[in-house]
Amino acid sequence: MSATTLRTSSLRAAVGAVLLLAALGTALFVLPDATRRRDEQEKARKEAKNLLTAQIEQLAQRQVLVDRLTLDQKHLEELEKKMPSGNVGQLQWELSQLLFEKAKENGVRLQTVKYGLPSRENAKGTDLESIDVEFTVLGIYPAMKPFMLALEGSGLPFAVGSARLEESPEGARLSVSLRAFRHSGITTKSGSTAQEEA
Repeated sequence: MSATTLRTSSLRAAVGAVLLLAALGTALFVLPDATRRRDEQEKARKEAKNLLTAQIEQLAQRQVLVDRLTLDQKHLEELEKKMPSGNVGQLQWELSQLLFEKAKENGVRLQTVKYGLPSRENAKGTDLESIDVEFTVLGIYPAMKPFMLALEGSGLPFAVGSARLEESPEGARLSVSLRAFRHSGITTKSGSTAQEEA
């Protein structure tokens, strides 16, 4: 029995050694491959996370831009609603009244107001018309800033082109050039502006 037991034990030891070698061989080939796959998956996960973060930041920036454009569009629509559509004389009258009222409220004196001819230059595709306006105001320096702020906050559609503040014998002299806008009302039978059809 001892020879059979010895043979069985040696057979078991040989089978165990073969299985141990097979396990070691598998471990030598499989573990590096599994580690490489895990590293590749981790790298891909990090890259995907970074890409997602970058896309979220881009989306947030674009949302800010969309919000700004929406707000600008709303302001533009409000400005167009306020824009006078009467004739040039009515716009000149409204501007003259506004200049006189703001000058009186702020303790300055309106010296001159000059109106240019209406122009449709750079108004392609719209019925907008612009009028250049130049005016001079006299007064003391501290009154000039509130006058300009009140004028700009009036809501009338105009853009200040230039302003020059000088000293004069009468006090401070503010010379301002601005461009006022109005709807000209020039439309064709189809409802579009004459400029659009040309």
